[in-house]
Amino acid sequence: MPFESFPFVIGWELTLACNLRCQHCGSSAGQMRTNELTTDEALTICNQFPELFVKEVDFTGGEPMMRKDWTTISRHLTGMGITTKVLTNGILLKPDIIPHMKEAGISGVGISIDGLEKTHDRIRSRPGLFKEIMAGIALLQKNDIPASVITTANSLNIRELPALMNQLIEHGVPQWQIQPVFAFGRVLESPALRFSRDEYLMLGKFIHDFSPQAQSEGLTISPADSFGYFTGLDTREPPWGGCPAGWVSCGITSDGRIKPCLSLPDVYTQGDLRKRTLWDIWFDETAFSFTRGFARDNLGPNCSSCDMGGQCKGGCSAMSVGYTGSFHNDPYCFHAICGKNQPVLKRT
Repeated sequence: MPFESFPFVIGWELTLACNLRCQHCGSSAGQMRTNELTTDEALTICNQFPELFVKEVDFTGGEPMMRKDWTTISRHLTGMGITTKVLTNGILLKPDIIPHMKEAGISGVGISIDGLEKTHDRIRSRPGLFKEIMAGIALLQKNDIPASVITTANSLNIRELPALMNQLIEHGVPQWQIQPVFAFGRVLESPALRFSRDEYLMLGKFIHDFSPQAQSEGLTISPADSFGYFTGLDTREPPWGGCPAGWVSCGITSDGRIKPCLSLPDVYTQGDLRKRTLWDIWFDETAFSFTRGFARDNLGPNCSSCDMGGQCKGGCSAMSVGYTGSFHNDPYCFHAICGKNQPVLKRT
């Protein structure tokens, strides 16, 4: 049977250049990739989106606003009716950027905050950044540009989440996405950031216990795909049904390669947009085989005996590969932890 789904949401790493060197960066961002896409190449890629029913493009990096033509690309996308958002570290959220965002049609900005002030500035290696970000959020709100916060939960900030929640409510932030740290990039040099199993369970309990309070005060807490699975702690609706990469989403690197998910290492690229169209790559019968071709026999040792394995498909691909070196083997799982299973972790 031919594959019949489409990449409704695309994450686009506009550049790997970054003005920070964060301890938890899975991409080890800092310098541009060799031979990043030209403006013309980027616009040509944009023109391929409508026939694939792309609904949303999320600019990321690196720091996407360090790419000089990001507004040109955004304006082209929004002109085709495609929702376009920016994920940023917040440094460039100054008054002079607001007119460019409005002119480019940006419909939302996701800002990274990774703990209370001291912890955030430590992880991001920039004193004063937390205060800059809070000023940037206020600036966006003043100009009616929707602002949300994204937090990479880790061992350094897990106990600060309730206090951080209160600060976000105080600042009128409407949306807060929380995701566990992945074991890629600079995290491999910072083992202190990695969760223990008990700390991962603590994350689940925080989201479960505090979400109703946050919601009543105007803040929606959204767990990322790497959160769960299948206990009372996993409150997502609809329930987790396996990694969406290659089914309804994919990523584009700044040099034009297609990845199932931008959190995965470059070795998992599925094709090159300088050589093939997105249509050809997306509908290639060999592409995204780890999700599209899943069978229960593919489950790794952490998941093979699980009663939910067929539905879960081994959890988040980035968590699974990062911590065990293989797909369908996510060791960070509420169902497994609460069931006293012992996850098999990759040796480091």
